[in-house]
Formats: sequence, structure tokens, C-alpha cells
Amino acid sequence: MVSDMNSQTPLRWGILGTGMIAGRFAADLPLSQRGILTAVASRSLESATAFTKLHGGSPVAGYDALLSRDDVDAVYISLPNTLHHEWTLAALDAGKHVLCEKPMALSEAEAVEMFDRAEATNRLLIEAFMYRAHPQTRLLREIIADGAIGEIRLIRTNFTFHREASTTDARFQPGPGGGGIMDVGCYCVDFTRTLLSQEPDRVQSLLHRHEFGVDDYAAGLLGFPGGQLATFTCGMTVVSDQTAHIAGTEGRIEIVRFWQGKEGFSLIDPQGREKKYEVEEERPIYAIEADAFAEVVGGAPNWNDRANTLGNLRVLEILRQGT
Repeated sequence: MVSDMNSQTPLRWGILGTGMIAGRFAADLPLSQRGILTAVASRSLESATAFTKLHGGSPVAGYDALLSRDDVDAVYISLPNTLHHEWTLAALDAGKHVLCEKPMALSEAEAVEMFDRAEATNRLLIEAFMYRAHPQTRLLREIIADGAIGEIRLIRTNFTFHREASTTDARFQPGPGGGGIMDVGCYCVDFTRTLLSQEPDRVQSLLHRHEFGVDDYAAGLLGFPGGQLATFTCGMTVVSDQTAHIAGTEGRIEIVRFWQGKEGFSLIDPQGREKKYEVEEERPIYAIEADAFAEVVGGAPNWNDRANTLGNLRVLEILRQGT
């Protein structure tokens, strides 16, 4: 992608959707170094107005109306999963860079079309796995690459939360966009693939089906060509934790919330001695993500490229078929 910004140019953001994650992104954006919230669109002007009273920006009725604005450089898409494909294509065609919430698409085929459109329009498209842009994730990968725990053999991740099921909640709507694997299991898969820099050659899952028809909790197993094994659990109706455990031949690493980057992580050697790693970072995670996106628009290396997104979606498609 040809850079159309220098390293100091502010990136003017528009947000499609006014849900919970959109609120978190908007709340963090003022603490970024490069991001400015310009406009927020909802299907109703009332919803957009209520959102902008909290977070700033101009309220806009309708997504197309926001995409037609000349004062928006990039769009953050936090709509339900089933709308990601449609509105990403529309935003790219309107000349906007796009940061689209995970999972970026319902299938690899959809994502291929989205990335192809980004290349054709010379715009940037990134799937919003915000933890990938966090300095803690980079530090973790560096420590592992330097052999701090030897060779990785096992990875175990967990990402669950408890939410009352509702027919109005997109997470609980049946179809390819709903369910715990798509909502939070995708983090576990992406994190594991990121650390191993490999694609799994064996993928299995066990799903529990909620009465609404979606997987409300699940367990998965990934096997990799290098002999590494990874397990994960995820769910939307389960009170548990969001930990990661990485076991190597010469030590192990424990992370309290692997997708947040707040609490740091611990390295434990074979004698049980623990060393704590923490990254000093004043910006909250969505501000970091917004700045990292702006840097790629300006020509910096991409922290979540096309190949990674397509690889993750291939695994998710298999996992959703589970037993």
C-alpha cells in the first residue's frame, strides 16, 4: 500500500456502530498519539447522538452517510460479524482505511475478497486483534524467540465470560457469525498461531450448543507440524478466567489475561524460580491499536497482515463444525 500520511499526520476516525466495543475504542482514542474521533454512525440518529455525547465526534444517521464524509480518513467497524464483509467493502470503495473488528469475516473466502478490494483501492485493511499491537506481545515473542523457555511443546489458553443469553445479542444469534468460538475462541487460536508462527495441521473441537443454536462454550485442540500441541477453552456463559500457559523444554510462561497486556507475564524456570515481565505503557490498549494502525498507514510494517487473518479464519471454519 502506498503511504498517504507522514509519521506526524493525525488520523481522522469514523466509527460504524455504537456497541460496547465501539465505546471502548472511542473512550481510548483521545489517549492515542495520532487518532482523532470525527464522526460516529448508527442506524438511528438518537443512538449516534447519545454515543457522541459520551465520546465526542459528530453523530451521523446511517453508515453510508459517514462513509461519504471527506473529513474521515479511517473507519473502525465494530458491527455484528455478519455485517463486517458488506461494510468493509463499502468503506474501502469510499476511499477509507479500515480497522475491522475480529473475526474480520465469516469465512476465508469473504476475507480474500475484502483484502483484494483493499489492494485494488490502495487502502489499508487490518483485522482488529488489538493485543497483537501491544508492546507486551512483542516482548513475549522476543523472549520466546531468544530461547527463554527452550522449545515450546504445549500451549493452553482460556477465554470465557458470562453473559445472559438474549435474542437481541448478535453473539447468541444462530448462523456463522454467532457463538463463543467466533467471539472469543478466535483470540485463543490467533494467540497460539502467533507464538508458534505455524499453521496447525490437525484441528478438533467439542461444542456445547445453547438452546438458541450457537456454541455458548467449547474446547479445542490444535496440532502443529513441529510437534507442538495446543488446547483452548472458550465460552460466553461460563465464569472462568482468561489465562495462557506456555510450556517449553526449559521453562514455562504464565499470563493472566493474554489479550490485554495489562498485568504482564511470568517466566518460571525448571527450579520454580519466577521472573516477572511488565511493559511500561501509559496508553490503553485501543489507543495503542489506533496508533499502530496509523503507523502502518504511514508505511510501518503491518502487525496483523493478510496471511495471518486468512490463516486464523481457516482454523475457525473447521472449529465451528465441531461435535
